[in-house]
Amino acid sequence: MCLGLSLLSVQAVWAEDLATDGPIKLSQQPQLFLDDRVVAKVTNLKRQLTRPAKHPANPLIVQDLPWEKRLIATYGTVLYDVPSGKFRCWYTAGEHKDGIPDDPDSPVTAEYFICYAESEDGIHWDKPLVSQKTFGRHKRHNIVIPGGHGFCVLPAPDEPDLSKRYKGVGGAVFGFSPDGIRWETRNWRDAVGKNDTSSCVVRWKDEYLAYVRYQVKDPAWPAVMRGIGLSTSQDFENWTQKESIFTTDEKDGYPWTQPYGLAVTPYGDQLIGILWLLHLDKIEGNNSLGDEDTQLVVSRDGRNWKRVADRATFLAPTPSTWDRGRIHAPTTSMFVKDDLVYIYYSASDTRHGSGSWGSPGIGLATLPADRFVGLRQRNASAAGVLETRLLEFSGTSLLVNADAQAADLQVELLDRRGEVLAGFDRTCSRLIAHDKLRHRVVWETDGKRHTLKEAADTGPLALRFILNDGCMLYALQFTE
Repeated sequence: MCLGLSLLSVQAVWAEDLATDGPIKLSQQPQLFLDDRVVAKVTNLKRQLTRPAKHPANPLIVQDLPWEKRLIATYGTVLYDVPSGKFRCWYTAGEHKDGIPDDPDSPVTAEYFICYAESEDGIHWDKPLVSQKTFGRHKRHNIVIPGGHGFCVLPAPDEPDLSKRYKGVGGAVFGFSPDGIRWETRNWRDAVGKNDTSSCVVRWKDEYLAYVRYQVKDPAWPAVMRGIGLSTSQDFENWTQKESIFTTDEKDGYPWTQPYGLAVTPYGDQLIGILWLLHLDKIEGNNSLGDEDTQLVVSRDGRNWKRVADRATFLAPTPSTWDRGRIHAPTTSMFVKDDLVYIYYSASDTRHGSGSWGSPGIGLATLPADRFVGLRQRNASAAGVLETRLLEFSGTSLLVNADAQAADLQVELLDRRGEVLAGFDRTCSRLIAHDKLRHRVVWETDGKRHTLKEAADTGPLALRFILNDGCMLYALQFTE
């Protein structure tokens, strides 16, 4: 027989909160703890950021073609294409400084352009010479958008117009392609103005959101500062004037710390952003020389962004390696394949504003699916407790993405009054391994197993998680 072991003082406070807080409806997507959408109360818990693991063979894509000798960078996109079973990459390259050839007899090419690469495994990359048009002195090459800069590619497999199955934005242009190789581009400067960094476009809630560079002016600063701008479209043809949606603050070190770009990925019911920051050296008149790193941010509407894990650094340079100088331009999309989050980024051995790109390359960092941020005990001498808001959900099974042993994580179901449902208290809960990352939660009393569906018939429910012995809880998910 299971006995309820409620935390009475916590329950009383939480039940009072519920009286003014209606239930929220959840999808069957994983619910991550990047923000507090599902959280009502926590006790003795803290958020801990998971830093991605950099691939030991980095850099994976290097300068090995004549038109890449100035730079190569993920001012672009890497994605996994399911129909072809290939990893595909659109990256920015440069041949000549400021578009001026070293050889005065050579035709002038663009300062930046977009090249194409592909891979069977995401590690070993080929650069097929897919373009048939001459570019400068190069007759065969992999340049797909001459003059492009920071181009983000968005597949549109359901687009009825086959010539627009790929869409993209970057620099001064947006465009369409039937295959990601042949592009028709148009100018969108009237909407975005100067846009000299890595752009990002996503489809979110029936709207296209394009994140671009914004120019921030402050009378106290001698130059134009960097910011994040947003331009939107309903049809990918007509774009709104960009508006400022993100600048740094005093806690970041404003004005010496400035946002350089924002790489956004739809992930379940939220948007996860990799915020790219430039930390300028505090030298009078300096607006270029500095260090770069990244943080995580999260949004539900694409316009209002919250910092994650108290602004902890997500991806940073590593001393004594190829990326010791700077981490720049994380690719404009992350993606999950085989329960692994892929994050491609570019870096080099020189600092931003040093006057040289050094030896840039493109590398890969990964982390387990859903495990961006975990909740764990703040003080190991006491249990950590998380109580959710009232939840409305479909599904008959509760999965938890957690690094835990069976006794380290217990779960209770609570009704609208904050009382534990009979047969669903913590001592009855059991964890059953579902896969390498997740456990299925069940409750057993006197040899009888109680189902989530049985409990859900009573109306909206809340969950109480009790964490012990270093357990790390990353996400919850209701499934069939």
